[in-house]
Amino acid sequence: MAQEHSQPMKPNVIVALLVGLVLGFVGGRAASGSKATPGNTPPVAQAANKPARAVDPTVFKVPVDGAPTKGSVNALVTIVEFSDYECPFCSRAHNTVEQLQKDYGSKLRVVMRQNPLSFHPHAKPAALAALAAGEQGKYWDMHDLLFANNKKLDGDSLEGYAKQIGLDVAKWKADMADSRLSATIDKEQALAQQLGASGTPAFFINGRFLSGAQPIDNFKALIDEELAKAEGLVKSGVAPSQVYARTIEKGLERAPSRPAQQQAE
Repeated sequence: MAQEHSQPMKPNVIVALLVGLVLGFVGGRAASGSKATPGNTPPVAQAANKPARAVDPTVFKVPVDGAPTKGSVNALVTIVEFSDYECPFCSRAHNTVEQLQKDYGSKLRVVMRQNPLSFHPHAKPAALAALAAGEQGKYWDMHDLLFANNKKLDGDSLEGYAKQIGLDVAKWKADMADSRLSATIDKEQALAQQLGASGTPAFFINGRFLSGAQPIDNFKALIDEELAKAEGLVKSGVAPSQVYARTIEKGLERAPSRPAQQQAE
């Protein structure tokens, strides 16, 4: 029987095997690339580590008198929110604001202003429902319900919410129909336009404009900055109850006009 003899491996075969091993190693590294290792941060994590968006330092003189307010007059940071109960982004931002209130406690005051957008048919009735509930001391109860059910804002649903929070429904309906509350909404919408806050949600944090339902870290970056300034005012002798007034006293009462070319964009 003829014996089998091993043949010497040709150079081109050796090269092919080496290339295959290298490609296999690279492929294996790519397949395991989803694991975060030092020096190998996944793109999602890199995006999350980006610094918060810079906010314009301009301070606006945003009044708070007469508006529904949650928090102490001694709070060092005041958020004035212009919102629309039918706006899905406002509903998302509402959750953010609630978390901020938990995180900052007595240091934060929230003031609500109404800006029901014209293309949301249920937004103004919902705003009237909230303000009318406020006539019986239940503004925030209605406010929370409206945002929790912002896809159910028809008349029957609004009345159901009024009953749910224990309102005198007859009085609530009469207040909703009162031209005084409608005039309040018109005035607040005009204020929003004057300040350059045409969309919703829009926030003024110690007078500084933050637009949209942004990530909570963007809110916190601005709040922390304003909190540090406010604490400095208190150390200099300003009473906490006067911090907001002092902070906005030299603020702009109207947003600067945009150049004609930018307005056309």
